Amino acid sequence: MSFCTVCLKDSKEHSEKLWKMHKEITKCTFCSKTSDAHSEALWEMHKSAVDNALKKTKHKKLWSLKLGLGRDCPAILDNDFRFYDDFPTNPAEWLHPIYMACTECHLYLGSIEEDHADILDGMCLKCFMEMTEQRDD
Repeated sequence: MSFCTVCLKDSKEHSEKLWKMHKEITKCTFCSKTSDAHSEALWEMHKSAVDNALKKTKHKKLWSLKLGLGRDCPAILDNDFRFYDDFPTNPAEWLHPIYMACTECHLYLGSIEEDHADILDGMCLKCFMEMTEQRDD
């Protein structure tokens, strides 16, 4: 019987994958939080959002982008971007942020919705409220 140092639960209450995630702390490529701050479902949702974006581009490097007052988000370079030796090109102009989309309405999620995507089942708050028949009073 051994206890997890992250969530203080017995090892039998963890799946094998979650136990491994809690033992070796790694950084999430989507939100930059550590693996101990994620549930298994949330880790997979964040990982799939980044993986799907990387499949669509020929540039396989992740960049960090800050839009306005929001937090840093992962970004990828546009496929048309070329590194030229003869003149400097600013790659920031060619960055496209990676967002998570709502599973129902396909609009992009906000940071709070991204942090709790496992609880909301990948939905935005509006769709989640409609699904659970809650009113917005």
